[in-house]
Amino acid sequence: MDLISYENLIRNENSARKYLLGFCWKNHQRFCPRCRHRKLYPLSSGRRRCARCKYTFHDFSRRFLNIGNLSPQDWLRVIKLFELEVPQSTIAQQTCLAPNTVAKALNTIRLAIAAQALDAHQLYEAGLGRDVLKSHAPADAAHDDSCWPPIFGLVEQGGLAFLDILPDLNVESLIHFKRNFRLRTAALGSVVYTDRFSPYLSLLVSGPQEIWRDWQGNPVAHKDKGLAVDTTQQFWRFAKERLRRYRGIAPERFPLYLKELEFRYNHRNADIFEEISRLLCTFVPDLG
Repeated sequence: MDLISYENLIRNENSARKYLLGFCWKNHQRFCPRCRHRKLYPLSSGRRRCARCKYTFHDFSRRFLNIGNLSPQDWLRVIKLFELEVPQSTIAQQTCLAPNTVAKALNTIRLAIAAQALDAHQLYEAGLGRDVLKSHAPADAAHDDSCWPPIFGLVEQGGLAFLDILPDLNVESLIHFKRNFRLRTAALGSVVYTDRFSPYLSLLVSGPQEIWRDWQGNPVAHKDKGLAVDTTQQFWRFAKERLRRYRGIAPERFPLYLKELEFRYNHRNADIFEEISRLLCTFVPDLG
């Protein structure tokens, strides 16, 4: 989106809200976000109530956009700066928003991106985003600790990259393959990646150094050179440049950043402002 069009969108709250509402309700037809019933009662507060399940809601209820309590104008500012890959601290300065508010907004954008991935259900089962989406997760909901930290497999096809979570693999599996089958590994900060592991071009994981010890307690080093993924794969060159720029990623956030990089790479020739806006206007998945 060019700058003049963007300025027209954020000229006031009404214009920003109208733009986002266009992604929320097809043909302006409202329905209950909980049960999808279309018979609604308007309330004096401006909200609506479902005639079937009595759920009271507003236009952004149960959507990613409703996380963080940002105004439509602020959301569009954050989206634009995210599109331009502006650092988080600079976004806080430029928008005059609290750093924690910006951090939550950026994580929400990444969660919205991850929610449209083919392996989204497995990502949520592994516990991704439960701290941000805790209002959508049952109190007794549990995730599979054996899947953490998650292993991802990289596939490139037709100019697109896909990073699939692999719940059947864990860190112990990688140590076994490295010790006994000479699977080569290298590190980029806390991120460990491997040589080709059929059918994947590489396996990727992020976690504290303490997890990389074999059953005898010996540390596992990741200093192999000449991995094919470093020299032949377009996505990994694209991703490494940005991972270095982030200057450290908490392991629990690594899957979100990985899905962001997958999204950016697959849309590298497109204007992603509108697509991110659309994703934020989708409903948050049920984590139960």
